Amino acid sequence: MTGTERRPLVAPAALLPAGVVLGLLVLVWAATTGPVQMLRDSGRRYVFQPPPPPPSPSNAGPTTGNLREVTKGIRPIADLAWLGDLIATTVLLLVCVAVLLGLRWLWLHRWHPPEAPQEVAFDVLPERVAEAVSRDRAAQLRAVAEGSPRNGIVACWLRLQASVQEAGVPPRPSDTAAEFVQRTLRSLDLDPRAIASLAGLYREARFSEHPVGEDARSAARAALETLHADLAARRVGP
Repeated sequence: MTGTERRPLVAPAALLPAGVVLGLLVLVWAATTGPVQMLRDSGRRYVFQPPPPPPSPSNAGPTTGNLREVTKGIRPIADLAWLGDLIATTVLLLVCVAVLLGLRWLWLHRWHPPEAPQEVAFDVLPERVAEAVSRDRAAQLRAVAEGSPRNGIVACWLRLQASVQEAGVPPRPSDTAAEFVQRTLRSLDLDPRAIASLAGLYREARFSEHPVGEDARSAARAALETLHADLAARRVGP
């Protein structure tokens, strides 16, 4: 049994800007209209009324009396004027709190520049890489046999690099061409001696200035044949 959860129509944080605007309007109205009597005088206060004039000497009675007679003209009146000041102060404090909360909400929800996308490692199945390298075997052997030994070894390594890239293996930013292909071939559990030999011959043919002879071409071809023999054993293995 499924259902949908009802969300409130207006988030509480969305009401803060409206409260801030309303409080500012109240302050502006109070400043432009002057003092406002918020409550009528309904409290208790004591008002002293002057005693009646003394009686004429002809009918004057005794000049002294008790406390009840002396305070007979005084009546208590409650004074609640302080309550209006308390309410006004409370409203002002609430407006200040609303302004602070509104500013805090704006600060927390301020615009941030989008984060740069993180580089995600792309895992390629080893079988896919092995298939791509094996499929290009004839072109790799043909490349190492053509031209001068130097050019043949470099062309063979570039064919290996193209096969690895065709399988979808992404190079690392710090990888050189030799490191990229060598790291990928090692992940296939091939003979590390053949990989290191072919990579060393590629670096020598690519960056050295001394002559590269046919012995280097033969060593590169032998290392390449060893790699493909390992790939073939991998396909027919358990």
